[in-house]
Order: sequence, then structure tokens, then C-alpha cells
Amino acid sequence: MKSKSVLFVSGCLDTKSSGPYLSMQQTVQTLLKRGYSVEVAGTRRTKKQALKHEWPIELKTFQRYGPDSMHYAPSFKQWLEAQGAKYDVVSMQGVWLHMNHLAAQWCVRHSRPYLITTHGNFNPQAIRISAWKKWLARKTFMSEAFENVACYQALTENEYQSLRDYGIKKPICVIGNGIDIPNLQTLDSLFSLIPKFASRHRICLYLGRLHPIKGVERLLQAWAHEARGDEWQLVIAGSGNDNYQKKLELLAIDAGCKNVHFVGFVSGKVKAAWLQAADFLVLPSFSEAQAMTPMEAFSYATPALLTEACGFPEAARAGAALEVSSSTECINEGLRIMLNKSSGELEDMGLKARAFVSAEYGWDRICRQLESVYSWMCGSEAVPDCLRFD
Repeated sequence: MKSKSVLFVSGCLDTKSSGPYLSMQQTVQTLLKRGYSVEVAGTRRTKKQALKHEWPIELKTFQRYGPDSMHYAPSFKQWLEAQGAKYDVVSMQGVWLHMNHLAAQWCVRHSRPYLITTHGNFNPQAIRISAWKKWLARKTFMSEAFENVACYQALTENEYQSLRDYGIKKPICVIGNGIDIPNLQTLDSLFSLIPKFASRHRICLYLGRLHPIKGVERLLQAWAHEARGDEWQLVIAGSGNDNYQKKLELLAIDAGCKNVHFVGFVSGKVKAAWLQAADFLVLPSFSEAQAMTPMEAFSYATPALLTEACGFPEAARAGAALEVSSSTECINEGLRIMLNKSSGELEDMGLKARAFVSAEYGWDRICRQLESVYSWMCGSEAVPDCLRFD
């Protein structure tokens, strides 16, 4: 497929705190390098322009109204209609977005194929969150989008099964996220960007949104039980709803945690410094599609403690992570095991992690698979190996 034009339709583009934002950004960068014409449309909370730094193209952003989760942005329709039939493929990033409804209508009118990358939205735990809103969306504005979609993209085998269990009958391609691999030799100077305690203690890092689905509450409870000394420090890097963040901070105090640090949302070189400084990452989620954070950690030779809900069993098989069942007891046990590993043992896991992610999740490999799906959708290529109909 050559010189094709792809439109990515996303949700919020004025925050970098989500994994889908990072994966879409890096997908766009790689497709541009491979000769594609790419545009990205999404919403913003205010009249101010959305984040533009680190993007190689100008983002098309539209102010949203009403509930944040719906991404109702009426000006998107007018803009899209003004584009004529310029796009060959539309890639919808996420499911329950009103913008998807508008994009699907445009695709039907102009006979253009589209796919939906579900980003964990059909995982059982995710479906239970605001279930009535999703039921209403499925019966109303998302009905046409589901009916005419060419295929779905699942990021993992677990997510593929979740789609089939939900009742999705359409074709599904299983293509994971990719990750940029940093040059670790250039990172020593970054340690000056983070607090000095990080160089005096061993660090367990949580990096991600502060949201109930991420399991941070049970992480804090496990930490209070398993890490009572001063050797280890838990760094929680992320942001979320202000009231929920205060709840987490109070929970840490009530649990008697004196070695927990809330450092807020981090990005760029500061995030790189924390990933480099951490002895291991922890992600105690109740539900994930394919979490980008462990992949980022692996690229910095940092191993991880993951729940099975993270959907990353191959990382455990490669020796890059310890995977535990998604229960409080198992998280406690997993944390105990990781905290008792020597520096040498964790470093060995980290080397395996970097080798694993470099071999399996380079962006060129991922985008070649996406290209084959785009070409199939446009009728110019046979069915790719990553596409399933059963």
C-alpha cells in the first residue's frame, strides 16, 4: 500500500497520561517515516489548543461538550465534511466516542473502510464501568459504527477473546503496540532531574493514571504490609481526578506508609529518569488492553510486577516480569518476592526485558502488520496473517 492517507480519530488530545495517546503518537511517527499521509483528530477540554509538542504533524482538535467520556464535539462533523473524500482509511482509537459515530457516517457516505482499535474497552472489568452508558451508546449512536466497521484491532490474545466473548462477529486483527528503544548510554545525566532520595534507596515505581481500575489502592495496602522498612521507596507517578488522588494520599497515611512518594504526572526526560532509576515497575491493574507502561519500562531494562489482568503473559515467559493473579493476596505475595530479590537478580530480569521488547515490539514490525490490514481493507491485498474471522 503506497501513498495512502490515514485519519486517526481519537479521544482527548490535551493530556499525555494515557497509554493510547503514546501508542497512537508513535504509530503516526512510524507511518510518516514509511511514506504515509497521516492526520489526527481528537477533542480538547477547553478553547485552548491541545498538546502539540513531540508530534510531527499538526493535530486537529475540537472542543468537547457534555460528559468527558462521550467526546461530543459537534464541530468535528463540519470539519470532516470539508475534507471531501481525502482519506483512504480511518482508524478509530477507542470505542465509546461520539466522534466515532460521525466518522463512521463519513466513511459510509464516501465508501471508505475503517477499523476500531478497542484499547481494552471490551474487557469484562472495563465493560462493568458505567455499563448503562455503554449499553445506551451501543443501542444508539455506536450502532451504525459497529455495523459497518471493516475490522477491529485487538492488542493482545486476551483482548481478542474479550471481543469474541462480547459477541463481536466482525474480523479482528491482533496487532500489539510498539515501543521506541532508547539509547541507555545517554541517560546518566537525567538523574539530576529527580529527587535525591532516588539515588539513596531502592525504587519501586508505579507509572500511570490514578484511577480505580489501575489497582493503586490495593498496591498501597500491599506496600504497607510488605515494605515497612526504609530500604525501599514506592514512587507513584501519575495524575487523575483530584478527589481520587487525595483519597489515595490519605490511604497511604492511614496505612502508615512513610516511604511512599506521589510525584504527579511525569513525561519526557523526567519520566525517562524515573524509569531508569527504578529497580522494578509495578502495575496492579484490574483491567488493561496492552499496557504501554511495562513496555516502556522494559525498554529501559527495568523489570516489572504485573497482574494477569495486564494481559502480558509473554513478558513473564521471557523472564522480563513476574505475573501474579489479580487478587490482593497474590499482589502481596508478588510484591514480597520482588522486594526480596537482590539487585543482581533484578538487573538480570531487566536485561531480559530489554532484549524481549526490542525483538518483539519494534515499531517497524508493528506498522508492517498495520499496512497489510490497511491494504486488505482497501481491497488491494490478500488476507493478512494477523487477521482472524473465527
